[in-house]
Amino acid sequence: MKRAETLKEFTGLLLAYVGTGYNYYKITHIPSKKSHKTAQILKKVSEHYQTNLSQGKRQYRRKKNISNYALVNYKDIIVVLHTEGKNIDRPMEFKKIGKRGIALDISRFLTLILFKDEREKWTFRLGKDTFLFFKGELEVAFKNSNGKKFHTLKSMFNNLPHYMGIGKQKRELNKYIRELQKVSRSKKLWGLF
Repeated sequence: MKRAETLKEFTGLLLAYVGTGYNYYKITHIPSKKSHKTAQILKKVSEHYQTNLSQGKRQYRRKKNISNYALVNYKDIIVVLHTEGKNIDRPMEFKKIGKRGIALDISRFLTLILFKDEREKWTFRLGKDTFLFFKGELEVAFKNSNGKKFHTLKSMFNNLPHYMGIGKQKRELNKYIRELQKVSRSKKLWGLF
């Protein structure tokens, strides 16, 4: 069981597990009314899936074609992953990571998607709604000549973990900012993301 304190640590742990053969996943959220029991819930889930096995035991299970499980926790999100092999889960309880990847709803406004890019490497990108939120808020900031809002958005975006997919979206937003600066009434240039 791994508990991540930061979003960057959480995404890094998920990439590490998925990159080493954990091809099935299940995502659950701890309800806010049970947040005081988070440690107990994590312990129970960890014991059920045996996520704290030593390297030797995991290797033995791999040789016997038995699934190994991993658990990653960030705030109220619990992601349980497992490898190929015989497993203890009910049929259809875990989903196979496919072409669409894994959509992680971090908060009401932030969705990250773990996917394979054109290089066939795992990376993260923003979910469609999150990306459109940034575009819409940028448009409002330029329309109202609100530099404070622009710099707040810039700070929010730059505090996201740095991955190839998010970097590609950053370049798209910078292109959009250039277009907005061309048609903006304000002659102030605030820069790019």
